[in-house]
Amino acid sequence: MERLARIEGERIGNRLILRVPVSFRKHRGRKEIRAPGTNSPSVEPDHTLLKAIARAHRWRAMLDAGQFESIRHLARAERISETYLARVVRMTLLSPKLVEAVLAGNPPAGLSLKTALEPFPLDWSEQDNWFA
Repeated sequence: MERLARIEGERIGNRLILRVPVSFRKHRGRKEIRAPGTNSPSVEPDHTLLKAIARAHRWRAMLDAGQFESIRHLARAERISETYLARVVRMTLLSPKLVEAVLAGNPPAGLSLKTALEPFPLDWSEQDNWFA
C-alpha cells in the first residue's frame, strides 16, 4: 500500500497555514508538482517530436527509393525549406533506443524537437550522453 504524504496545518490568528510536502520537477520544459511517494504522471509521447521522426523516415525512404533526385527536389515538392528538410532527415540517425524512449513518452530530458534538429553525434552510444 502506498503511503500518502502527511499534510500539516496550523492556525495563526484567522489564517490557516498548510504545509504540503511536494517536489517540483521539469518534464518537457514544464514544471510539475509531485507529492512524495507518487510515481511520475502518466506520460504521453511528445507528438511534435514523433511526427518529425515519422516524417524523417518517410522522406528518407522517398529519397532512397529514387522518388526524388535530391533533397532540393523533395523540399520543393513538400513546399518546405531544403535546410529544414535536411535537418529533419538527419533524425533517421537517432539511435533505436532514443526513438523507443520517444515512443514510450519517456525521452531523455535533453531530447526535444529543437535539440534533435541541431547537429548531434552519429555514434549511438555518444547520443545517450549528448541528449542526457
